[in-house]
Amino acid sequence: MLTAVERGGLYLPDSGLWIDARRAKPFAVVSHAHGDHVARHQSFLATAATIDCIRVRLGDAAAQRGVALAYGEAYQHGALRIELFPAGHVLGSAMVRVEAPSGESLLYTGDFKTRRGLAAEPIKIPQADILIMESTFGRPEFVFPATADLQAEIRSFCADALAAGEVPILLAYSLGKAQEVLKILEPSGFELMAHKTIRALNPVYEKYGFRMPNTRPLDFLNMQGCVVVLPPSVRKQLPVGRHRLAMISGWGLQSSSQYRYRTDAVLPLSDHADYQELLEFVDVVSPRTVYTVHGSTADFAADLRRRGVDAWSLSGNDQLELL
Repeated sequence: MLTAVERGGLYLPDSGLWIDARRAKPFAVVSHAHGDHVARHQSFLATAATIDCIRVRLGDAAAQRGVALAYGEAYQHGALRIELFPAGHVLGSAMVRVEAPSGESLLYTGDFKTRRGLAAEPIKIPQADILIMESTFGRPEFVFPATADLQAEIRSFCADALAAGEVPILLAYSLGKAQEVLKILEPSGFELMAHKTIRALNPVYEKYGFRMPNTRPLDFLNMQGCVVVLPPSVRKQLPVGRHRLAMISGWGLQSSSQYRYRTDAVLPLSDHADYQELLEFVDVVSPRTVYTVHGSTADFAADLRRRGVDAWSLSGNDQLELL
C-alpha cells in the first residue's frame, strides 16, 4: 500500500521517497524548477530541462546533483518504479507516477495545466489508483478565458499603451510565465526588452526546441518604444515615467486583483489548471482516491465527493457533508 503525507513536500514513508521537498534531503524527485519546489538535495531526480533551469538559477553545484530522467523512462527506487510525464506547466515540468510491486500506482501532479501553451511541453496524462493533485484554482469561479482571446488581450494592452506614448510593462515570473508572454508577443513585431533573469533562461528554452524572440537587455533609461517584461520583484526599481503596468496572473479573474497588485490591469494568463481543467483531469486519470494539495484543497475535494469521487484534502481541513 502506498501512503503519503504532506510535510513541506510529498513524502512516501514506506519507501522514504520525497517529492518536491522544500528542505534538503538525501534523495528527492523535483517536478520543476520553480523555487518553491526545489531544495539543495544531495541527489535528485528531474527532467534534463529542469536540471538545466536549476543550473541557471542556483548554479552548477546544485545542478550536478541531478539525475536526468526522460519523460516515460522508468527509474527504479528500491521496490518502486518511478516515471515522469509532461505536466504542461513550464519547460521540463513533470508529473510523477510511482508504482509499487503490487501494481498499485500513485500520480503526483505537481503544478500542471492541460491547456496547450507556447512555452511548455504538452501534458500527457497517465492513469493511476491514487491521485495527489494541486488545486490552486479549485473553485468554480476560476475559469480562464479562451487562450486566443487572452493572447489578443495581452497584445492589445501593449499596442494601446504604445499608441498613447506609454511604455507597456508586463510583470511575469522569470521561469515559464515570462517565456509564454514573449512567445505571445512575438507575432506582433514589438521591440522586446526583458530582465536578465528572463534572458538567462531563454537559451535553455532554445536548447529544448522552443525558439524565443530576440530581447534587448533591460535599460530603464531607454524603455521608450519597447514592450518590457519583468519579474514582479523588480517593479520597485521602475523609474518615474509614462508607463502602463500589467500583472500577468490567473488571479486576475478576481475583481479585487487590480487593486491588490496596484497595476493598471491584471491579465489572467496562468500556468495552472483552472477549475474545469481540474475536473476533467480527474476524469481522465480515473483514480480510486484523490488527495488535494495547494490552494482550495478542501473546497475542491468536497466538489469531487459530490461528483462521487473519494477525495480528501491532504492539509486535513475537510468538513464532512451531511447528505
